[in-house]
Amino acid sequence: MSSRRNPCSLTIFFPCYNDAGTIGTLVVAATLVAGEFTDDYEILVVDDGSTDRSVELLQQLQKDYARLRLVCHPTNQGYGAALRTGFAQATKDLIFYTDGDGQYDVLELRALLPLLQEG
Repeated sequence: MSSRRNPCSLTIFFPCYNDAGTIGTLVVAATLVAGEFTDDYEILVVDDGSTDRSVELLQQLQKDYARLRLVCHPTNQGYGAALRTGFAQATKDLIFYTDGDGQYDVLELRALLPLLQEG
């Protein structure tokens, strides 16, 4: 699919709580898929007060992935709060989210996104 022909913009966001072992891989995969779909995308991670190295790893990734935005809750507010923050902070036309623990394969978006274009 040519991203040059797709006028839609896309936010992919991940609520994150102590997901240092998986969040980096998700950001990289999401960047790959989003870039195949459109030139206008952002990757958003909402950290919900992680106590592991999640925030540190994400800050390092921001150096290489300019479209990665990180929003941090100062303390753990729960999954619902992380989702609300993600939807509130998303700036693009389409919004996709999945958990930061890697439970779902972000690359499956390749099958979903063309269906959105079909209407």
